[in-house]
Amino acid sequence: MTPGKRKPKAARAQLRGSELIDIRKGRLARQRRRVACLVPAILAALVSAAIVSGSGPPFPYRLGQRAAQDLRVNVPEFQRLNLVQTNLLREQAARQVPPIFSNDPAPILELQKLLEDLIETVANARRETMSALAPDVVEAWDLDEEIFADLREASDTPERRDDLRRSVAEAFAPIIRHGVLGRGLLPLDEESGTMIQVLRDDSLFSVSRDRVLPDRLVRPDGPVAEEFAASFNSTGLGKTLFDLVSGRLAQTTTLHFEKEPTALARQRARARVDDWYDTYSRGQLLVEKDRTITEDQLELLRLDFQATLDSRSAFERVGRAGAFLVIVLALYALIGAYIDRYEPRIARDPARVAALCLVGVSALGLGRLIALQPWGAELIPIALAAMLLAVAYTPMTALVFTLGASLLVSLALGAGLGYFIMLLGGTASGVLLLGDVRTRTKPIQVGLAAALGYAVLSVASGLWLDQPIELIGTESGLRAGWGLLTGFLLGGSLPFVERGFGIVTGISLLELGDVNHPLLQELVRRAPGTHNHSITVGTIAEAAAEKIGADALLVRVGSYFHDIGKMLKPHYFVENQAPGAINRHANLAPAMSTLIIIGHVKDGAELARQHALPARIIDLIEQHHGTTLVEYFYHEANRRRDGDPDAPMLLESTFRYPGPKPLSKEAAILMMADASESASRTLSDPTPSRLEGLVSELIDKRLRDGQFDQCDLTLREIAAVRESIIKSLIGIYHGRVKYPEQRTA
Repeated sequence: MTPGKRKPKAARAQLRGSELIDIRKGRLARQRRRVACLVPAILAALVSAAIVSGSGPPFPYRLGQRAAQDLRVNVPEFQRLNLVQTNLLREQAARQVPPIFSNDPAPILELQKLLEDLIETVANARRETMSALAPDVVEAWDLDEEIFADLREASDTPERRDDLRRSVAEAFAPIIRHGVLGRGLLPLDEESGTMIQVLRDDSLFSVSRDRVLPDRLVRPDGPVAEEFAASFNSTGLGKTLFDLVSGRLAQTTTLHFEKEPTALARQRARARVDDWYDTYSRGQLLVEKDRTITEDQLELLRLDFQATLDSRSAFERVGRAGAFLVIVLALYALIGAYIDRYEPRIARDPARVAALCLVGVSALGLGRLIALQPWGAELIPIALAAMLLAVAYTPMTALVFTLGASLLVSLALGAGLGYFIMLLGGTASGVLLLGDVRTRTKPIQVGLAAALGYAVLSVASGLWLDQPIELIGTESGLRAGWGLLTGFLLGGSLPFVERGFGIVTGISLLELGDVNHPLLQELVRRAPGTHNHSITVGTIAEAAAEKIGADALLVRVGSYFHDIGKMLKPHYFVENQAPGAINRHANLAPAMSTLIIIGHVKDGAELARQHALPARIIDLIEQHHGTTLVEYFYHEANRRRDGDPDAPMLLESTFRYPGPKPLSKEAAILMMADASESASRTLSDPTPSRLEGLVSELIDKRLRDGQFDQCDLTLREIAAVRESIIKSLIGIYHGRVKYPEQRTA
């Protein structure tokens, strides 16, 4: 359409109707986005409240803390398991279990058989003297005439011989039953005690040690001597037979120590002993005033505290949970109000809000879990989450998170103001130093800053609370170590953060900006003019971004890649056409030429995705033309239509880039720098005044076209960008002194 003509009335009405539909759709989309942002925030608030209050009120005491007053039992009574006393009683019960021995009576039975054979031999002797016996028998039993005569007399008739055998069996029966424990066979750790247990034929019975130990067993006044004397009608005969067998009996062993059954029996004895509990009553002193809380006292205080919690009514528990919920909701509302007011990029993106809530809840839950251990390492997840948010979003977002997380952790742990200030100040010192991560050592420097902050504030709060010097030194050292460890964790997690949050750090941007990047090398080979244009745009855009505090490195690297789509059809773009070459658009319809020109944006984004470029670089590629009009071919199409009355009406949207419009300041800066650098090459005499007029016209046209409506650029910032671009172009096209022609010799 030529500038002097108006659109038909029906077309204008159609446009107004479509505009109203677009307005309604936009309003509905904004409402849906707001709801989508509120849902994860509310869920995060509820989970945070459960984390803070779900385990009950925080335990108010810590190891090494100085008691501000006498600490006494608050409940009517509570008990504590006394492991020392319990173990003592169990060991006493185990020691009372006699050792167990198995009994093999074969040696005693053999001895009994030998004695019976001796009696039979003596009874069957043909003469009345000992000479009737074989010499080896006499020697084996150490016989004399008196013993021979006693045995001969006691077995001179079959009846008396049978009685004698029964008496021998009766005398040996207790020995066979109880057994004999040889010298040195009792384990050293079993030498105490007076009893043993004998296991025979699956039966177990107790026996006095005096009854089985040979040194005591064969004494003249011992139990065996008494049993032999009682078993025979003649006391003298009983003593005679006892003297015959006692020597051999002392060398016999029938009992063998059973280690495993003994251990099992003692383990059962231990298990039968109940736990021993010490009882503490209301008012009983646990810790004296001004005394340092020891580990044992801390356990008593914890038991008293838990007993107090258990005695609460359901109403009290619900009331406390409700109070915490109100506190957490209020805190989330304040943080949400800040983000909605000052961080619109987060507030308008449900995915960013959900990620922020997920990081916050995860850090709070992990910190609460770690706090159950006495290491004081709960600050690691809080500090790491804050630093990750500073990288993924903005330092101010991270500081607001740090404030809220420090408050919630302090509430969850029952820590005082000193702990809150330590956690907030130490984490904030690392966040503030973080800035743009352009070197591998930056996370370590941030960790050192956080470590120093934790250490200094720990010492200050410890001195303020009058804590023992040893405790102050231990806590400050541990917290400094955790802060340093956080720096190392941050450095190791950056690649995952970039991928998970769709961000790009300074380190990655510097790597992408390397001229040896495969895409840039391909651009040099296929479209050298486009490559030269991109490098120049990068220099111009970087200076403009620094002027308004935008991400200058992102703009520069994004400029290098913003036109990579042109390498697929390089000769359709004027900067790649050789002087005097035929313009390939001369034989194409304006609409077809427009499709080729517009297509470089889509092609560039596809190439970027194939080469795994970061999402923010792809955004710059897609947004650097916004929805601007391809004016040359649009006006050419209108000129041709004016010469053909039957030609259909042109739609301006056909000749516009598909967009989206710039959604960030960096994309808007790239748009202005790209258009200004390209247009400046058309000036035959690029004087400063002409450059200034050209840049102002291009930027004003895009401003009126609404290209900057979604990127939060202020008019002041647009003016600053304009001045920076003009200054850069004047520097590029600076004047030169004309030298006189060199004469030939």
